[in-house]
Order: sequence, then structure tokens, then C-alpha cells
Amino acid sequence: MVHVRPLGALEATFLYLDTPRTPMHLGSVAIFEAGPLCDAHGRIQIEALRAHVEERIDLVPKLRRRVKFSVLGEAAPTWVDDTDFDVASHMHVVAVPEPGTMDQLAELSAQILAEPLASDFPLWELWFVEGLAGGRVGLIEKLHHSLADGLAGVELAAVLLDTTRRPVHRPPDAEPWRPEPVPSERALVAGDLAARRDRARRGARRVVRGLTRPMTSVRAGLKVADALATLATPRLIAPRSSINGRIGQARRVAFVRVALDHLVDVERAYEVTVNDVVLAAVTGGLRRLLLGRGEHLVGRELQVLVPVSVPSAAGHEPAGHEPAGHEPAGHEPAGHEPAGHELGNNVSAMLARLPVGIEDPAERLRAVGASTSRAKAHHQALAGEVILGVAGILPQPALAAVARVVQHQPVANLVVTNVPGPSVPLYAHGAKMLEAYPIVPLAGNLSIGVAALSYDGQMHIGLYADRDRCPDLEVLADGIRRSIEELVPERPGGGGPGRVVVHVERQAVGDGRPRVLGRGRSAVAGSSRGGERR
Repeated sequence: MVHVRPLGALEATFLYLDTPRTPMHLGSVAIFEAGPLCDAHGRIQIEALRAHVEERIDLVPKLRRRVKFSVLGEAAPTWVDDTDFDVASHMHVVAVPEPGTMDQLAELSAQILAEPLASDFPLWELWFVEGLAGGRVGLIEKLHHSLADGLAGVELAAVLLDTTRRPVHRPPDAEPWRPEPVPSERALVAGDLAARRDRARRGARRVVRGLTRPMTSVRAGLKVADALATLATPRLIAPRSSINGRIGQARRVAFVRVALDHLVDVERAYEVTVNDVVLAAVTGGLRRLLLGRGEHLVGRELQVLVPVSVPSAAGHEPAGHEPAGHEPAGHEPAGHEPAGHELGNNVSAMLARLPVGIEDPAERLRAVGASTSRAKAHHQALAGEVILGVAGILPQPALAAVARVVQHQPVANLVVTNVPGPSVPLYAHGAKMLEAYPIVPLAGNLSIGVAALSYDGQMHIGLYADRDRCPDLEVLADGIRRSIEELVPERPGGGGPGRVVVHVERQAVGDGRPRVLGRGRSAVAGSSRGGERR
């Protein structure tokens, strides 16, 4: 029997949003010790790494699945096993000229992340980078948003990373993987017809629940009404800004790193959350960016969309966006994860105002904290859940049309997401991961995205921007750094705030491609089975 695994409304929306101009994959850029990742000549041992992932991939079954669309377009797309799955098609090696700098890694990352994932493959890739200075190795990860939200992307590390230098191996008696057959055309048509019936049944069930549990329904309805009321105001529309407009295909990347202790010091000093501190730092960075563009900022605000975790059907809290860095997640060794772990999207969102017109850093932080508190008090994340629930009963053509409208959305100036990562060091095949910067995809009129990830005592902030609309990305990165430094209180003994590290790709991203490294290694463009890309 073929098991059908339909995409949820949010997952399907991410799929419909995907275009060559706006590929909807999450990303990350990590840096490792070379160590066991390389041979005696400093070359990455890609075959050993492929075998390492192949051994563990049963932990995340969706990594072997690709998308199959319905015939009539009524039923949601489904996940089906890729009967030709080859891990070599998803794991590649590229290089920067030695001794490679962080700027060069950022430029290479921008090129690779700008390329859409091939829709006839499982929607993920790992790109290992040779040539970095200091005997280090880079890793650029791409994972489609239809597969996972931010924290689930962190959990993808279960197939590669361990909490000790000694890898945890799969039991030798484990059953070999056998792909399930792909549904036939007849089965897909039947699924389309069943989808029409199911939409009516779901609507009827909601009515029955409202009649049989009236008080529960009334209380929930009041919360929803309050949440929707906060959105149904003129402030729902984001202020006009130069950071919004139709974006192209080329990208830029920048990195900022700060000790997590510094953010916690600010949290305690101002009685806000770490998430508020991150948003205030981004606000300060945007202020410097817009001032550099000659914009008048007195009284100005921008509106940010902040992803917020919601419980999954099993009650699991997948993402502790608030406050980030206090709840380690996704750091169990691969051998300790339950078999068959599923990635997924369990996320809603809230809107907050960023007061870029306020000059004083402390006043900016307090204003950000007040804005996020208002959003939480009025259950804005619940409003997002309701909207997604409505989307879940829409026909697929209507959902695809909604996705096209999102490309021109007027609600947010940018997205800022904050994901808690592991508080302990992680290792890939025995090599320690030193840094890890998350990347959030750009939608049709959002030229800047900001993602933060706490890991091993550091907050890593990845900036992703349209190359043409944001040629001054380094101004934003430096502004975020300065904003954090301005907020960190003086430490006992006059120690100061410590060092905030910024790495920015300062060169324009050209059309060049990394050189091919030989058999089993890869350039950026094109795809074919068997691990070779030409």
C-alpha cells in the first residue's frame, strides 16, 4: 500500500512561493576545524562524509522524499520517496582560492544560496568548502522551507553532527531502506476528488465543535477576535521604505557574531528578552543603513515579521524564539534521536514595529520591548494560526494564488527570525563546528532578511540581501555590531562589553562559478544524478 503524505497549507505555500527569483530554501553557513574532514593533502573526504550521512539518513525520512503534484490540482502536493535517491546528488565540494577569507566564503555562499533547488530532487543540499585560511572547512546548507521551519533546520544536523568527537554509528543490523512506490496517476486523481469532499467535511466538523463546546469556542473566539482586531488597523500596512521593492536573483551575505553573555547582560539590565535585544540591534543597524541612504528618519518606524513557534500536533514546541539561546535544541547526538524523526513547519508569526527614528539605543530597546509585548498580549501569533487554518481549507489553486499575492505583500518591511541552537559544541565526523550562521529566504519585495542562531555561547547573525537593492549591506552589519556594543553594560572592573565580530562580503557578487574540483566534486549550476553537477 502506498502511504500518501500531503503537504500542509503552510508547506504548500512555501512551495508555490518558490521561483528562480525567490527560491524559498532556508540556509546556513558553518565553519569547522578541518581535522578528520580532510585527508593528508587537505582535501575534503567527501566520500566518507557521504557514507556518514547515508548511514544516518533514516533518522529524517523526508530527506529521501521529493514533491509530487496532483493531476487535477485539487489535492495538496505530496511527499513521495525518491526511488533514484543518491546522497551524492546532495553533497558537494567547492573551493575558494587559498588562503580563503570570510569575505570570500560570504561571496561564495551568496552564489550558492541564490541558486534554486531542483524540484525533481529531495529539496536539500550540503556544500563543503575547501581553501579557508587557518585550516578550516566551510559548510553551506540549503533546506527548502516546505520541509522545515527554522528549528527543524537545526535538527537536520542530526544526520551530520554529534555532541562528541566520536561519531555515533547506526546499529549494524538496521533494516536497509527500500523506497515506497510512487502513487499512480489513477491514485492521484482519486486524491484530487477526495480533497474536494474533505474540505466540506472539515468545515462541517468546525461547526459541530462550536455547537457542542460553546464555552470553549467562545473563549477561543474572543482571543482570536482580539488578535485579529490588532491587525485590522492602518498599522497593519508597513511604512514605505527603500528596502522594499521587486528583487532580482543575485544575493549578498554578511555575518555578525557576538558573545551570548553580552546579550544576556542587556536582557537583565533592561528587563527585556534576548529576542528584543536582537530586534533592537537590527533596528540600530537599519537606522544607520537608511541614514546612509539619505532618508529622513524622525518619527519613522519599520515593521518586522517575527516567526513564532506554535505547538505541533504532538504538543512539541519546535522553536523557542523567545528568548533565543536560553533553551538548547537539536543537540542530541544522532544516535540518540528517535528513528523516523520528521521535519516540519510548526510556526506562526507576529508583527512588531522597529523605531528607526529613535536615536538613543536604550530608548530604542525599550520601544522594541513594548512593541513585542503588545503583540504577545493581543495573541498575534494566534491570529497567524487562524489565517493558516483558513488557508488549510482553500482549494490548491486558491492557495497558489495567495502565494503569488504574498510576493507583493504590504505588511512587512523585513523578516527577522531568532532560533535557539545547542549550547554545547557539535562535531561533524570528529571535526568541531566553530561557527554557524543561519540564512532566511527573501520573498518578492523583501530585499533584506535577518536570522539569528545561538550556538555554544555565541549568537550568530546571518544577513541575506538582494545584491542590487542592498549594495550597502556592510553598513547594516556594522550598524548591528555598533548597536550591541552601545547597549552592553560595563562589566565589573571596567572590562567593557568585549568584542563583537563582524564579517561582511564587501565585493559585488558576480556571475562566476567556483572551479570544479574533479570527480564527485561540483560547480554551482545545473544538476544530474550521481553527484556530478556540470
